[in-house]
Amino acid sequence: MYLSRILLQNFRSYPQKLLELDPKINLIVGPNGSGKTNILEAIYFLSSGKSFRASALSQLLGWNQELSSVRAKLQKKDEEYELEVQLYKNPSSASLSRNFLLNKVKKTRKAYLDLFQTVIFHPEDIRLVTGSPSRRRDFLDDIFSTFEWRYTSALSQYQKALKHRNELLDLIRLNQASPSETFYWDQSLIKNDEIVHRYRSNFVKHLNNYFLSHPDPQINTISLNYHPSHLTAEKLENNYSLDLRRGHTQAGLHRDDFSFDNSIFPSENKDLASWGSRGQQRLAVLALRLGQIDYLESIYKSRPVLLLDDIFSELDPEHQKIVASITRKYQTIFTTSDPNSFHNFTQPINLIQL
Repeated sequence: MYLSRILLQNFRSYPQKLLELDPKINLIVGPNGSGKTNILEAIYFLSSGKSFRASALSQLLGWNQELSSVRAKLQKKDEEYELEVQLYKNPSSASLSRNFLLNKVKKTRKAYLDLFQTVIFHPEDIRLVTGSPSRRRDFLDDIFSTFEWRYTSALSQYQKALKHRNELLDLIRLNQASPSETFYWDQSLIKNDEIVHRYRSNFVKHLNNYFLSHPDPQINTISLNYHPSHLTAEKLENNYSLDLRRGHTQAGLHRDDFSFDNSIFPSENKDLASWGSRGQQRLAVLALRLGQIDYLESIYKSRPVLLLDDIFSELDPEHQKIVASITRKYQTIFTTSDPNSFHNFTQPINLIQL
C-alpha cells in the first residue's frame, strides 16, 4: 500500500502543491520554515481527518480561505483509489466541517478511515515520555480512533457520562438534586470504562511483547508500565464523599497513565521520565512508534505509510540504522534540512526539494 501522488489545495502555507511519490523512500528537503512538516501533516490529515500538531482544525485552512482539501492516489494491492478529505467553513456559522471522499463519492468517516493508515514520528514525541498524562492518554485514544469504533463509541459515551455526573455532583452539593440521580451515569461510566480499559491494556501487552522480542538489545530493556484507574460500583461508592466535595469524579479512565520503564536501572524507580537520559528517552519514543507500526499491521494485515519529521536529528547513528532498516518494508516520507544525514540508506531515494 502506498501513495503515488498527493495534491494540497489551500492547506496551511500551500495554495496548491502537487507531489509525485515513490513507493519506498521519499525525502523532502528544505530549510526551516519551508513547509516540510505541512506536507506530512496533510498526509496524516488525509488518513485520519485530524492533525498531529494543530490545536484547532481551522489552523489547516489557508489564509482567508473557505475550503481546503488534500487529495491523493492510493495504490492498494492491484487497485487504485482516489482519496480526498475536504475541510470547509459552514456558510451559516463559524464552525468547520469535513467531507471524506472515495473515488469522488462521499463516504462516512467510519467507512473512509479503514482505507489506509499512517504512523507519524516527530520531535515533539519526546513529550510522550516527559509530558503530562493527558498527552499519553491522547496517544492511546489516537491509536484506536481511526479503526476501532467500539472503542471510539465507548470513549464518547464515557466522556458524556462523566460530564453529566460532575454536573450532578455540583447540584447535589447545592441541594438541587438527589444522590440517587447519579445511578444512571454511574452505570454508563462503569460499562464504558471496562471497554476502553480492555483495548488499552491489550495494546500495552502487544507493545511489551514487541519490545521483548526486538533484535536491538537496547529496545529489549524498555517496557511500558500501564497505570489504569479502573472504575467499579464499589469504588464510586467509596469515593462519593470526596467526589462530592471536589465536584468531580476522582477515578476512571480519564485518570489513566503509562510510564516508560527501563530494566537497566538498578533502583525500583525505573521511569525514563525521571532517570533516563535524553538519548534513552528518544529511543523509548522510537520503540513506541515501531510497536505501533507492528500493532497496526497485526490489525489491518497491511503496512501503514510512515511519516518521519526530521527525526534523524534526534537519533544517534546506531538507531538511525534501525530506522533505515525498518523503512525497507514501507513507503516512508522523511523531512530534513540536512540530506547528508541519510548516509545509512543504501536504497534509492526520491528527492523532493522545496
